[in-house]
Amino acid sequence: MEYDLIALDLDGTALNPHNEVSPAVREAVGWARAKGVRVVISTGRICGEASEFARLLGTDDEMVTSGGAAISSASSGVCLSRTSMHWEAACRAAAACERYGLSTMVYVGTQLYMTPYDEMIFAQYKSNEGYLSVKTVVPSVAEAIASQHMAADKVFTRSRNPQHLALVRSQLAGVEGLRLMSSAEDNVEIIAPHADKGRALAELCERYGTTLERAAAIGDSENDREMLLAVGMPVAMGNARADIKQLCRFTTKSNAEDGVAYAIYTLLGR
Repeated sequence: MEYDLIALDLDGTALNPHNEVSPAVREAVGWARAKGVRVVISTGRICGEASEFARLLGTDDEMVTSGGAAISSASSGVCLSRTSMHWEAACRAAAACERYGLSTMVYVGTQLYMTPYDEMIFAQYKSNEGYLSVKTVVPSVAEAIASQHMAADKVFTRSRNPQHLALVRSQLAGVEGLRLMSSAEDNVEIIAPHADKGRALAELCERYGTTLERAAAIGDSENDREMLLAVGMPVAMGNARADIKQLCRFTTKSNAEDGVAYAIYTLLGR
């Protein structure tokens, strides 16, 4: 089958275990685009961070960002469309995360909102320019959302304590206007129920004049599920969760072995 588009998740997929772009993956992306195939990022990261990796990977300009809650432009750094949570639902999510002391970032368009405590925690492993340029520090994110009625695209919260994550999941599971998922065992991601990578990718395909049936997607975690179910060729990374591998038609090598490069060459028949 011929493909018009290949969508790439970032963490655990296009990025290696050190969150870097390997030369082999960048070369494969360039080779695919030279053949006329669009290669797009589809990530849980916010536009500013995704843009930085789009430049490093050499992908197409338009990206699925914020877990499918936005479509963004890498060159301009702006959201082209957003599917946001109502401010009241986002406020409840942020408040629950703050209550249990979880490290939390709230995505509002192109800005990341966090408390001084969260900034200190995330600074331990986030220092890339895309992150630093979009963070906004406030005393309480929940209060900022409530006072300004901000429609949030995503709430990302992380903890090394699985019980705290389970408490947040259970407390927010029945809240109208929220959908909970994760991209790793140590986090919870919260977005609007009608926002996901599959729907956003369908919008991108329409913009490009193609269909999901002629698209492939490569991912590794729960927040890739809808995208993988939507496309004609779902590909799981070798390091993907078992349930993700089961729903895919093909499993490539791990992200430590340049699995995205291997998948691109396999799909396009190099």
